[in-house]
Amino acid sequence: MNQALKSGFQPFQDEETLRYAIDMVCAKYGKVKSLQMFPASRDGRGGGRQCLCLLQLDSPEAQAALRQELKVSKYGGDLAFVADVDEKWTGQSY
Repeated sequence: MNQALKSGFQPFQDEETLRYAIDMVCAKYGKVKSLQMFPASRDGRGGGRQCLCLLQLDSPEAQAALRQELKVSKYGGDLAFVADVDEKWTGQSY
């Protein structure tokens, strides 16, 4: 999923731009029903910033298709993935 988000989008500087990109990538599979973002640092791996994202689409079939094609993990009833964000991130605090 992180690779799909990097293709065709500028680095994400806030939640709005990241949410828009996730909506665009997911549109092929279904509508985003729920999205939570949790900023995190990448200590020990060259630094950088990321957001852990928990996502639900509008149907189990849509979630299964997205999981299979974009190699997204499942966490409970959510799909879980990490998105790289810009160093100038102005969204939620780390």
